[in-house]
Amino acid sequence: MKGLGTLVCIAAVLASLALPAAATRPGGDEPVLLPIVFVHGQTGSAQQFETQAMRFTSNGYPQDLLYAFEYDTNQPTNPLDDLDAYVDGVLAETGAEQVYAIGHSRGTSVWTSYLAGEGGVDGSAKVARYVNIDGRSPEELPGGVPTIGIWGEWNTAGSGFNRRGDTNAQIGPDPEDNFYFGSKSHTEVATSAEAFAVMFEFLTGRPPATTDVVPEPPGGVTIAGRAVLFPENLGYAGSTVQVWRVDPDTGHRIGSQPRASFAIDETGEWGPVRVNSRWHLELTIVRPGEGTHHFYSEPFLRSDHFVRLNTALPDGPLDAITPDSEKTTNLVVLRMREWWGDQGAGSDRLLVDGTDIVLPTTSPRAGVSLAVFVQDDSLDGVTDLGKGELSPFNLLSFLTAVDVAIPASPGGSGTIAVTEVPRDGSDPAVLNVPNWPSSTDNVSVQFRDFSQGRERSPWK
Repeated sequence: MKGLGTLVCIAAVLASLALPAAATRPGGDEPVLLPIVFVHGQTGSAQQFETQAMRFTSNGYPQDLLYAFEYDTNQPTNPLDDLDAYVDGVLAETGAEQVYAIGHSRGTSVWTSYLAGEGGVDGSAKVARYVNIDGRSPEELPGGVPTIGIWGEWNTAGSGFNRRGDTNAQIGPDPEDNFYFGSKSHTEVATSAEAFAVMFEFLTGRPPATTDVVPEPPGGVTIAGRAVLFPENLGYAGSTVQVWRVDPDTGHRIGSQPRASFAIDETGEWGPVRVNSRWHLELTIVRPGEGTHHFYSEPFLRSDHFVRLNTALPDGPLDAITPDSEKTTNLVVLRMREWWGDQGAGSDRLLVDGTDIVLPTTSPRAGVSLAVFVQDDSLDGVTDLGKGELSPFNLLSFLTAVDVAIPASPGGSGTIAVTEVPRDGSDPAVLNVPNWPSSTDNVSVQFRDFSQGRERSPWK
């Protein structure tokens, strides 16, 4: 009966979260439920909006009103014409007259330029409200659009990491429209529950009922996303995305056939596919004639339609700096919250088969590393963390690399335990993955940027 009582309580909470379809702002006629368009930063994607999208839907915001504009950040100029066409498409698809805008990092440059009418493209009339996260700080409201600024440690006075000196960053003329989180790093502030609470209230006119990602019933979860080339965000046309269920203790597949398979075109889009929130999954990009990229993540507690499978062309720039062998396994371990290895008791721990790889020399706080490349640097079968952050990753934003030799097995018949212990003392996570040979297979291990729900799902 205890489990039934928990389910009843959750059902009551979910019912209380629903937003009425015709909700309006107190004292005004502006509708609350406008489409939201997120724009990412340099080398980013919709991945930086993934958790916030689930928080929005946890509070009753419809999934089909959440969008992300993605672009190739290798290009030196902001894609204002493309953004304008995208916004027009969103308005046509939803029947709305305006959108809400959210930008992070370089995405704030894209949005503020668009709203200010730079480059002959003036989008201010198409945007009702704008959330500017850890980026541009013009003195005036961009295009006169109501705006708030959300700032992390880079832009907060007294944080110890403020790139501006002793002053706070500010967008617009009113300091009260700016919110500071001096203990959060550049991407962490964008994906945090605290930032969500601020932006939700600004956009809807009321505080969120919850800042959690509210679990859905196990069989009611759907996932969808894009298979894209990193960092161009181009769909990997000609590839195939497969969805497999795996044994959580080994990472090995359950069954001889995938639960779903999608042929990928130039959009990169796949899904939706129904999964179970109790399942551990392997998502793959099968590259014609070029091996497979395997993605392992924590179970999906809630429907997630912003899953991004970031890969690269074989023999491309990333492959050129990543040694591979049939005898070793390479990993990329990522999280949309920076890995801190130099903060003493306030550091993260990331262990690969018991070896802690997030250290002061491999992932300092100032390095803002989101992805750790784990590879046998000299293909000598020897782990040497004394090398610190491997070159040339030490020159690349948001990436780091360590020299760890992981023995591979033919067909990935062995298992590697990857453990994340978050710096805030919240629940750790363990993902067991096969030891695929790096000569033919790439392996990405993706942890959530939040730990709520780990092994404590009320649906279990």
